[in-house]
Amino acid sequence: MNAKSIKVDLPTDTQYILSAGNLYRIIASGAQTNSRFSLIFSILKPGQGGPIHTHSNEQESFYITKGSLTFYDGQKEVLAPEGSFVFCPEGASRGFRNNTDNDVEMLILYTPSGIENMIKMDGTPINSLKRFKHERTEQLACPVLNEQFGIEEIKPPLL
Repeated sequence: MNAKSIKVDLPTDTQYILSAGNLYRIIASGAQTNSRFSLIFSILKPGQGGPIHTHSNEQESFYITKGSLTFYDGQKEVLAPEGSFVFCPEGASRGFRNNTDNDVEMLILYTPSGIENMIKMDGTPINSLKRFKHERTEQLACPVLNEQFGIEEIKPPLL
């Protein structure tokens, strides 16, 4: 891709990835943004999310586009309804879970990029949202990938 040309990503042009029970669509990868950021769309089924963990390599930001998502910052629990923006700097403990009966949709911005490669390595590509089923899992990713990408799970896990 020419660095001076625009990129248009249509929903029909992309593949979804199922990783740790969550569904992801990589909208912009580091390969497309000169490693400056990655932007990912995600759908979380009821009960799904990410355990309490830290990122040492990137900032993680969430924009909730549909539904409400519960975030955990240590012992603090914060409900982020539709339209909320949540910023997590490197090293900050964070966890999140869909505690509702409906799907939650969000955009996740990582700066700098790179974490999208873990999702690709850990996940299973699917070509149809109809194949996305609720499969409850607490594991963020395999421990080897977590270490490789600077992610550390914090115990105890979310209940």
